[in-house]
Amino acid sequence: MKKFFALLALVAALVVTFTSCKPDDEIYNPQCKIRKIWYRSDVYAPNEVYNYDSKGMLTNITIDSAETFDFMYNKDKTVSRITHVGEFYTETIDLTYTEDRLVTKMVYTVDDTVRQEIVFTRDEETTRITKIEETYEKAFFDRYYILYRSKLYDAFMGDINTIHQLAKSADSKDLQLHSVKTITYAPGEKEKYENIESIVEEYPDLRRVVTRTFTYDPESFNPFYGLQFAYAKYAGYYVNNKLKETEEVKTAGVVTRYEEKTYSYEGEHYMNDKKYPRQFITISSDNNIPIHTYILYLKK
Repeated sequence: MKKFFALLALVAALVVTFTSCKPDDEIYNPQCKIRKIWYRSDVYAPNEVYNYDSKGMLTNITIDSAETFDFMYNKDKTVSRITHVGEFYTETIDLTYTEDRLVTKMVYTVDDTVRQEIVFTRDEETTRITKIEETYEKAFFDRYYILYRSKLYDAFMGDINTIHQLAKSADSKDLQLHSVKTITYAPGEKEKYENIESIVEEYPDLRRVVTRTFTYDPESFNPFYGLQFAYAKYAGYYVNNKLKETEEVKTAGVVTRYEEKTYSYEGEHYMNDKKYPRQFITISSDNNIPIHTYILYLKK
């Protein structure tokens, strides 16, 4: 859940950052700036604190009062790099864009060695992302999982625990693990601003296919939409907040896992007549235990 929102705050992954874009641009431009996030309870210190400069640009995010993720920008104000300098290692996420400021690649590096690449393919007419190809350094995610348990990765890139398990189970002698993700969008009035309807993730080396489907609340807006680096759980890639998500995992054509998550929202924060929730409530069919996430926004 934490990865979902933090890298959905994030956390990492797409286009224009904190400035307005022309009307026909893909809106990766959050209307609401997040200030603090709490997981499970908002009576203690926040789990995430977002810090901005005098011009409203995000400078860093502090996690659990212990780790800081620093942001660097290109001249067009898109995020170029996120860096975390830890006690034992340094990790970065680098982003590459088209001339129209649409993300084309994300690269995750630890100690100056590339550990993962994400490459985006877009429809030429709509510029929407239609395919995502990922390449993982298998040995890193297999052997160094304990040492490199990364909050930066979980926040912006994905679920490092899942990738660790997949890397361990891969029998191929190939040094890399590959996946291809195909994206289908839900119908909408604006072809470029549609929500994601389904994502099919294929891992050829493992004969593994993961199918995710989504439904949305059209009246509630996702505060993480527009954070191009928020790739984990695709947090930055849909306009409205989710109502339901399903996940079906098939291995060699046999269903090995099925999960449903339902989402509800409480509290209201308005920005430009759009409603953003102050509290997210997630319930998984795995245990039916509600998980609460609380968000404090910057004042208008």
